[in-house]
Amino acid sequence: MSKTPIPAPPPTMAQIRKRLDEALTNGHQPKDLVLRLTLRDASLIKRSPVFADDEIRFVDGVMHVLGVATVTGQVQESGIAAAEAAAS
Repeated sequence: MSKTPIPAPPPTMAQIRKRLDEALTNGHQPKDLVLRLTLRDASLIKRSPVFADDEIRFVDGVMHVLGVATVTGQVQESGIAAAEAAAS
C-alpha cells in the first residue's frame, strides 16, 4: 500500500525575502515581476519582522513588497513570476 505524500511546508517569510532579493540582484526590475501570495502569506508578510515598514507599501489598493507588486490568492504556494504571466 502506498502512502499519501506529505506536502511541502509553505515558504517562510525569510525564504520569500531571499527569493525576491535574488531576483532583484540578478537584474530583474521590480516592475517586471509579480509576487504571487497565498492568502496566508499575504497576511503574514504584513506583520513579519523580515520586512521593514518602508519595504511594504500600498499603491491603488495593491501591496508592493520591495517594489514588486503582489497578487493575493488563487495560488497554492507563494512565489515570484514574470509580470506578463500574471496579467493573463
